[in-house]
Amino acid sequence: PVAASTWQQLTGQAVPSDAMIDSSGEDKVMRELFVGNTTPEMTEQMLKDFLGNAMVQVGLNQSPGNPIVTCRVSGKFAFIELRTRDEAANALNLNNIPYLGAQLRVGRPSKYTGPLTPHGNWEDILAKYMSGELQLPSQGGTGAVVAPGAGAAPAMAPAAPGAGIPTPPAFTSQIVELKNMLTEEDLENPDEYEEIMEDTKGECSQFGALKNVIIPRKGEPGATKIFLEYMTVDDAAKAIQGLAGRTFDGRKVEAAYFEETRFTQQDYA
Repeated sequence: PVAASTWQQLTGQAVPSDAMIDSSGEDKVMRELFVGNTTPEMTEQMLKDFLGNAMVQVGLNQSPGNPIVTCRVSGKFAFIELRTRDEAANALNLNNIPYLGAQLRVGRPSKYTGPLTPHGNWEDILAKYMSGELQLPSQGGTGAVVAPGAGAAPAMAPAAPGAGIPTPPAFTSQIVELKNMLTEEDLENPDEYEEIMEDTKGECSQFGALKNVIIPRKGEPGATKIFLEYMTVDDAAKAIQGLAGRTFDGRKVEAAYFEETRFTQQDYA
């Protein structure tokens, strides 16, 4: 790839658009990804071009041209369709890529039921690309920066400076409680509530098999919190590792295990 010294140079070049879609019978759901945290000014064409250019410039595409064939926007999120399953898996590495003042969240849609795909985030991929160490899953690598002793678990966004090693939890659970992601205003509009629900399912299903999402409405106990019910404790642990300490709309997200008994009793306060 052409050397670049800045992120703007890296993603700002035009790419050919003459590549053909791989029609080898792959299911659309395996080639479709969820893009969250979009803003109203982001059009379908803008997202398609920007994300496609980024993939091409760091070598996430497998053949010439924009690997994104379609994009559809719906409120605060969008869906993109890639040419192949492998390019869709590679595109997961775009997670956390900054665009127009927002940090886009790229993951599998909630209807995806395939295997968990090891991947990094944009910070990981950009750093590896710039150092010449990029190794994607399709090239025999993990596509992620794995911490010592972490095995093959997907790498998550770096923790906030000074966060250090987290204190072991007092208990574990299949339920994850998220704080500081929502405000009372976010819950006022029913349509926006449904968008937030879809956004959450799409983002959080990338950590594992998501069984249920509970977002108490405005005025209800637990309002502004989000509860994620995973099929296993391991998946819940991955979600906490991936979400705790991230910044969402200027707020630092808190992610922790939630007691399963309280969740079953709908005690969300």
